[in-house]
Amino acid sequence: MQLRQLQHLVALADQGSFGRAAQASHLSQPALSRSIENLEEGLQARLIDRAYGSVRFTQAGELVLARARELLADAKQIERDVLQLEGLAIGSLAVGLGPFAAGTLGRVALSLMAQRHPQLQMRMEVADTVTLCERLQRRQLDLFIADTRDLTKRQPGLKLARLPDVPVSFFVRPKHPLLRLRQATLEKIMAYPVAGPHLPAEVATHFDRQARRGDRSVFNVTCDDAGTLRHLALTANAVILAPHAPGPGHETGALVPLPVAGLAHMQTHYSLVTLAGRTLSPAATVYASLVAELMSPAKQPDRR
Repeated sequence: MQLRQLQHLVALADQGSFGRAAQASHLSQPALSRSIENLEEGLQARLIDRAYGSVRFTQAGELVLARARELLADAKQIERDVLQLEGLAIGSLAVGLGPFAAGTLGRVALSLMAQRHPQLQMRMEVADTVTLCERLQRRQLDLFIADTRDLTKRQPGLKLARLPDVPVSFFVRPKHPLLRLRQATLEKIMAYPVAGPHLPAEVATHFDRQARRGDRSVFNVTCDDAGTLRHLALTANAVILAPHAPGPGHETGALVPLPVAGLAHMQTHYSLVTLAGRTLSPAATVYASLVAELMSPAKQPDRR
């Protein structure tokens, strides 16, 4: 059994077909199939059930796949430990971010990492919290930052470090008609498009209960891209929900906060999530320290 064979097995699971797995592994399809067959022969167990015409792992295959991910992660950790001696001139970093974190904290942190460590290979992925958990557990991410209120039960194998809360507001373009009102309410802002990212279930339910309307949800436009939300606010009179960006370069830019009755003091619920019992790579350690630096009280913009 070789690590390369295990890599091919993991690629097959991730890609879902021999053809795509071969392409991702830079092999011909026959070569990938032989590699899997040799692994099965070495283990004296059938790992893939080929009778269905699609990739289905046997019970033994699922067991080997789980251990393969762990072994490959351990091998990667050895490389990272050696790289620690070389600093961050070489190495890689894979960070996952929830929509709110990506549009604010993630962009600032990524920019600073690129400035300070220009040779480091970095990858940033944006997804919902459940997807980020799955990718972290598959060792496809070093860490992720997201709103963790959807993690209602303690997730085995994960370590959650709560980050300082960040104020959240509704934002509109300057001279928006709602700014002329003495006091905006949810009912009044719902006369316009109301846009935001995918919200934790309890947060979305809270908004809908506050609105007391049965014909639609408060947010009738859902988008996880902060730039697109900002564009909607500037061009379509949309009211958007967004956090105040920590550090320099406020993401909402020319937009103006819109106070809404009954919804003061809204905040994020960010956590930095890593695998329990795993030593962070040097790059991930630096990134985590940078996030703590950006979210320190001294770095927060003055909102008085």
